Amino acid sequence: MNKNTAIQLLLFTSIIVIFLFIFFKYFYQNKKKIESYTENPEILKVEENTSNIIMDVEYLSKDGLGNIYKINANSGKISPDDENLILLEKVKAIIKIIGSEDVVIYSDFAKYNSLNYNTKFYNNIEVMYAEHKIKSEYLDFLFNENLAILYKDIVYTNLRMKLLADKLEFDLITKNSKLSMKDKEKKIEIFYTE
Repeated sequence: MNKNTAIQLLLFTSIIVIFLFIFFKYFYQNKKKIESYTENPEILKVEENTSNIIMDVEYLSKDGLGNIYKINANSGKISPDDENLILLEKVKAIIKIIGSEDVVIYSDFAKYNSLNYNTKFYNNIEVMYAEHKIKSEYLDFLFNENLAILYKDIVYTNLRMKLLADKLEFDLITKNSKLSMKDKEKKIEIFYTE
């Protein structure tokens, strides 16, 4: 055997030995460790029992005009269908509009979109603004449009009257509102108190 061939064979063998040493030292053992963790039934039980419920939730957002939207809930969880949608329970929201009184909203449940802050309140809605009080089953608060839309079984009361309607759209900036009935044959009912 030639001297050059022997040196090349020795170098090639050394490279293979070093490669195998590094592989078994760093990569093969890590693979074994990973496999042993995933096969551990206790770890799998913990992963199955974990939940995405968040207690005492609070979100705060501010628009370009300086108006503040704050929403609190006893609990919330991330929707399984959309990770940007937070499902809230026992909700209280406060809308602080510059130059105006606060609007306070209570509801049993709400769906809060963490991207655009739009919120859909539902079940036992109660909205309070100054001496005005509105109850309904649903309220869609469109933050980016400064619009609140209440619908189904609306009962509006203030110091002098009570009003029954199907739908109320309320512009949070201009304070303009639009009342309507789902069935065009029916009329909005208004009762005055003395």
